[in-house]
Amino acid sequence: MNYYSVSAFRKIVNELREKVIGCKINNITVINSHDFLCSLSMIKNEKLLISLNHQHPFLSLIRVNESLPTIMGKLNELLRKMIKEAYIVDIDLVNNDRIVRLVIQKANDLYEKIVTTIYLECIPQRANLVFVDGDSKIIHALHYAPITSNRPILNGLTYELPVQGIISDEKEDISLEDVKTRAEKYYQDALLVHKKEKFTPLYRYMKTRIKSLEKKSNVLSQEISNAKEHLKDAEHGNNLLAYQYEIELLDEYIKDNNLNLDNDKSLVENANQFFKKYKKSKRTIEMAQIELDKAKKESEYLEYLLAASKFMDDEELLSLSQELLPKQNLKKKVSSIKYGTINYNGIKILYGKNASSNNELTFKVATKDDYYLHIKDYHGAHVIIKNNNPSNEEKLLAAELCLILSNKTAGEIMIAPMKDVKKGHVLGEALLNNYSTIVLNEVRQSTIDLLNN
Repeated sequence: MNYYSVSAFRKIVNELREKVIGCKINNITVINSHDFLCSLSMIKNEKLLISLNHQHPFLSLIRVNESLPTIMGKLNELLRKMIKEAYIVDIDLVNNDRIVRLVIQKANDLYEKIVTTIYLECIPQRANLVFVDGDSKIIHALHYAPITSNRPILNGLTYELPVQGIISDEKEDISLEDVKTRAEKYYQDALLVHKKEKFTPLYRYMKTRIKSLEKKSNVLSQEISNAKEHLKDAEHGNNLLAYQYEIELLDEYIKDNNLNLDNDKSLVENANQFFKKYKKSKRTIEMAQIELDKAKKESEYLEYLLAASKFMDDEELLSLSQELLPKQNLKKKVSSIKYGTINYNGIKILYGKNASSNNELTFKVATKDDYYLHIKDYHGAHVIIKNNNPSNEEKLLAAELCLILSNKTAGEIMIAPMKDVKKGHVLGEALLNNYSTIVLNEVRQSTIDLLNN
């Protein structure tokens, strides 16, 4: 999203002057480290979104229906202390720039009415939130600047407006509805940042674990490769014993195969050494291959969860944290992760979000008249089409969901009627008696948008 022009800011502030003056700020929801929502007393269907994103800071009323837990931290503490339960007295645009002056009034502990001015400096790369008292003295700021800077921002100093630079006003004829559409799109993107910041330990664990498994796989692959070099040692041992009484053939064999024998040991002892190396290498290959398969499966599953987490709500992410981080102390018991649903032209397409969700969807919810899809030879979501005769478009959409939820843009998808799907030996495993495949080279943006919405 491009930053809003000054002309767009004027339209935003003009709407706010009509709607928010006199409103009480009932609640604050911090979405992430730079975005927050204000619930207003006299506006039921909209909330004030304020973004201090350094790339494109802005503010706008947006339509928000869902409730969202706030993120704790410095910004949350500052906003709750300064503006929660305050009344908006005035709002205007300052200095013909993207600086919004917001005047609020709030009662202190002695029930005295205190007026505070807030400057929202919506300047790209320099976004800030500064609180000023009645004497224009700075009392709080989101970002401070030292006394040695060109424009110091410290408590007790007189607030000065930023020096206006060259404003590249796009002079675009943007409507207020377009502004809100952009803001609502930004809000949806901000929710992903919200998840990453709120569930930092979970995302850090998944990403770190995937990297660790990748390193482990590389080490195991190298061990297998090294061990395979000794698979001929059994043959060498047998030939040493076979040629032990034919000196010329023995010397020729040793020379041709570049064998290093221990001169302090007999030929039989040297042969036994080769047999031991062969047995050891064979055991190494078997055990390393088992561990390599485990690492591959776990890595694929974590990559699938990482992709599917984009479409989980906070409750489901808490459940995922409990699954992957059993040592984490959760204050409340959380429900299991549920499967997702997409309604497409009256047909339901269901998808799983983790192993237990896949298991519930495929073996408890789906019926024999439904169709089952899954990415081939890779961990991913079970996708169910609730239709006994799905159209090609429905199959294509469901196949694309398989790829998106496995963080893939191309691949081969298995599709089969549910009557050909059997339960596997582990949670969420499905075995197909018969299936056809759908090969995709790309995923349509419309499908991604449908899943996001």
